[in-house]
Amino acid sequence: MVDKCKSFVHKHCTDIIVVILIAILVEINTLILNFPIFRVYKRFFLLNLCLWFLIYKFFQAISNNYWISLTIATSLNLLFLFGTILKIKFRNEPILPADLKMLGNLPALLKMVPISIVGLFLIIVIALIIVCVILSKKVKVPKLNRLGRTFWTLVPIMILGSSVIWNRPNTVGNKLVMSLIQDPMFWDQTQGVQIHGPVIQFLSNVDMSVMNKPAEYSETKIQHITNKYKRLANEINQERKHYIKDQTIIFNLSESFANPKRVPDISLNSNPIPTIDNLKRKTTSGLMMSSGYGGGTANMEYMTLTGLATCNFSPTLNSPYSQLVPHQTYTPTILNSFDYSVAIHPYTSEFYNRKLNYKKFGFDRFYSLDNKKYQIKHKKTIDNNEYQSDETAYDNLMDELRRHRGGQFINLITMQNHLPYDHLYKKKAVTAKVRNHTSKQELENYATGIHYTDKAVAKAIDEINNISSPITLVFYGDHLPGLYKNNMKKDGLALHKTDYFIYSNKAAIKQGAKRLKEHTKYVAPNDFIAMVLKQTNSKVTPYQALLTKVWQELPTFSVDSTGTSSKPQFVNQKGKIVKYSFFTAKQKKLWHEYLLVQYDLTAGKNYVKNTGMMK
Repeated sequence: MVDKCKSFVHKHCTDIIVVILIAILVEINTLILNFPIFRVYKRFFLLNLCLWFLIYKFFQAISNNYWISLTIATSLNLLFLFGTILKIKFRNEPILPADLKMLGNLPALLKMVPISIVGLFLIIVIALIIVCVILSKKVKVPKLNRLGRTFWTLVPIMILGSSVIWNRPNTVGNKLVMSLIQDPMFWDQTQGVQIHGPVIQFLSNVDMSVMNKPAEYSETKIQHITNKYKRLANEINQERKHYIKDQTIIFNLSESFANPKRVPDISLNSNPIPTIDNLKRKTTSGLMMSSGYGGGTANMEYMTLTGLATCNFSPTLNSPYSQLVPHQTYTPTILNSFDYSVAIHPYTSEFYNRKLNYKKFGFDRFYSLDNKKYQIKHKKTIDNNEYQSDETAYDNLMDELRRHRGGQFINLITMQNHLPYDHLYKKKAVTAKVRNHTSKQELENYATGIHYTDKAVAKAIDEINNISSPITLVFYGDHLPGLYKNNMKKDGLALHKTDYFIYSNKAAIKQGAKRLKEHTKYVAPNDFIAMVLKQTNSKVTPYQALLTKVWQELPTFSVDSTGTSSKPQFVNQKGKIVKYSFFTAKQKKLWHEYLLVQYDLTAGKNYVKNTGMMK
């Protein structure tokens, strides 16, 4: 027996060494990510160990070189660990399959990562390569035979590839995975990665579904809803005088814009956004409930353009721009109400797949840094901030307003206040006091950035006000910066409130635009279409009539701000969370109609395309 054990160890010593190394790496992941140690969650430790061993064996089968496969597998493990740590820090979520599309723009992605982290990772990988090269010359490891290579190529592909069906109910793969994982924790991806580990949580999100089918979904039901809102649209339009296509509407997403003074345990010696706060007192304004923290920009943008809420999608659909829109054949947006539309983004066009998605949406022009035909002009950065300033964004906006005088829709996405927030500005605009381990330096840099935004907005508003054609600007912050270290379960609601206002210039007011005073204190990104139509006294389609009713009669809804549920969170006009169970029968019916239409547009048969709902 002893001889057999010795023989086995001698024959498989290299694989045993790999298993020990992977076990150490998994335990390092465990300790750094702060998820329970393997003695408590033994099955996850062993499962991670098996999965990483399969990854190593796959690369060994492909390369037929022990040291190359060991280097690749170890580097991938460290990459997953580094990436997960950074993403949790900045966006409160781990690496997910949707993030892989970001690799298509790797240089821009690396700019968002602290240079010290990139340097540390490269040093570790280079050291690992050097050690493996030295050992490969001293220790000769036998190559796999043909049968071994075939086996270790197919088995990892079959096991890891089975993740494409993990989330399909009642399948063998789903039953097996659920028996091991039990709860993939889509409702709290960060806690999921702390319990399961990066690779298991990543694979759990591979099998993406768009949205659960609501009860009663059918062509007949969608036609019934269409007829109902056709009647409502006719009623609304009897009192509305204008067509939105004859005016200029600007949706201005201001990157990471939210006044820090609302965040618990944070105090500033002065208000960094006095102009915008003054504008908010005079215009339609309030707080927007964001469905993201530290990230999710494209999700907020998607909601403003479509009127659809991401909180109704499956938890595995993390990014509609990456996972949904590219595969859709029918993508109605607010652009359908205009004859001409433009997008302006002083950054790369590839991020969040905007280049392809904007083309599908129907934008006539897309100004970006990498678009040779429609290039960003007036380039200007501030001090050490590498991103184009908000002044750059608004200067390009003014160019477009002067160039095209007729009605148009403009989607303006800024970049100035994007992370990181260290060592950006030479002179700070505010001084901060912080608790909960929030970085004082990062907060002061961020607050200085939004102070520059405040000045740029003031200049842009003055210029817009002097234009003789009617213009209405919807300004909103997409999410808070991911620099606050507050407890999300305790302060989650506060950490998802951003600033917004809707400003109409003199020409628009003269034409009949009026400040909205009801249902404005708390809104969601998907409310802006209905709100701007109401403020400008513009006619609506049946779909926009539905959005109007949703905005006016339902509480604001978003993803759960505490990260403890996958269900939508509802917030009333007093800023209090309300439960769906307290909805009236009328509200429940309206909510269900909204769900049916959203499902039809995104995961269903697109019946609304032929019912007249969108026209």
